[in-house]
Amino acid sequence: MKISKRMAQIITAIIVVLGILLASSMVFASYPTISAVSTGADSSVNRIGGMLLSVAQIVGVAVAIVMLIVLAIKYISAAPNDKAEIKKHAVVYIVGAIVLFAASGLLGIIKNFASGIS
Repeated sequence: MKISKRMAQIITAIIVVLGILLASSMVFASYPTISAVSTGADSSVNRIGGMLLSVAQIVGVAVAIVMLIVLAIKYISAAPNDKAEIKKHAVVYIVGAIVLFAASGLLGIIKNFASGIS
């Protein structure tokens, strides 16, 4: 069961992109907010919201990476007839991962905007 050179390149590119996104979301999650200047309930709500967003981002990235690994193992161990079906799932996975990372980034932007207002 050999993996083609083209598929190895695609898997490598996906892993590199996910690694970069994982590192950037962790850095983004620890970005200091304006809530340090706020006082009272405002500050605690911002901190709790920031922690929840960070946990959601980290869990989302972890799930995406685990799914990539499962998909790669399925592809490598599949019979030649089943590989076409797995490639279809890979396209769906990539679209889902892009949506996940875009939603995560959008939530971070909204959080920063909302903490800037208060």
